[in-house]
Amino acid sequence: MKAARSRMSYAIPLIAVCLLPLLTPYSTFGQFPTLEPKFVAYSASGSDATAIAPVVDAFRNVLGTNNGNASGSQPSGRREINWDGGGDGANAALFPTPMKTFNTAPTTRGAVFATVSGFEISGQPMPRFGEINSTYPGIFTTFSPPRLFTPLGSTITDVHFYVPGETTPAVVNAFGAVFTDVDLPQSTSIEYFDAAGSSLGRAFVPPANNGLSFVGFVFQDKRIGRVRITSGNASLGATTTDGGLVDVVAMDDFIYSEPSVPTTPPPPNPFNPPAIQPPPNPFNPPTTQPQPGDNPCFGCWDY
Repeated sequence: MKAARSRMSYAIPLIAVCLLPLLTPYSTFGQFPTLEPKFVAYSASGSDATAIAPVVDAFRNVLGTNNGNASGSQPSGRREINWDGGGDGANAALFPTPMKTFNTAPTTRGAVFATVSGFEISGQPMPRFGEINSTYPGIFTTFSPPRLFTPLGSTITDVHFYVPGETTPAVVNAFGAVFTDVDLPQSTSIEYFDAAGSSLGRAFVPPANNGLSFVGFVFQDKRIGRVRITSGNASLGATTTDGGLVDVVAMDDFIYSEPSVPTTPPPPNPFNPPAIQPPPNPFNPPTTQPQPGDNPCFGCWDY
């Protein structure tokens, strides 16, 4: 398995750790600021759910127990949304923006979605968005059957996090999503933002024509206040046919760490300032440490 900043075949499931900035502006994962946070990246693509399941399950296991619809922030664990409520017999359902369904009882999972015109969860009478376009059931597949998710009139989905069941904004340290029928290398992405709205980086989703793809990031030293998902380069529509330079993409499972209220360190106590450190001894200089430039993969490894 290659290091995180190298080019890699999209067909190979990847779990990589990078503790220093990626040096190329377009890495395997996407675009990141000059001073990048520490993160663990999970990426996979393949023809069906079996092909990506090991990487998705590894991502789940790192986050911990599924907290389901438990109200309030839990001490640890994760939340998931698979859109499959009602099963095979459920009708396709439309939702306004912002979509608060998954932060409202009984599905209190701390996520609210926003886009231009609203959202749809697929269903009967023509599963996998067949009522929008009859070609879509032939290109879309599911990771967790039977239902999928899409914004309407747009390819953008903003995910905002809240204390589950409350209106208090929250943060997470991990978010990942499953996509179906990503055809082009840079048509689909997840961009991560901190609570102040600064971008932590953007990860491109690996292609899998008529198949499934997954990308998830776990941040070690930053917290995510919002993610922006770009699903393909054309929104689903009656006259929008997938193929060539037109990449129509739908979404399946969202998986993210437990939403919690961001904490800030207490201000320094002016009546108890930190101890003054002695100046360095010029006759006993510190040992020279290796620098990132000495080794092209200093601080990076795969496992």
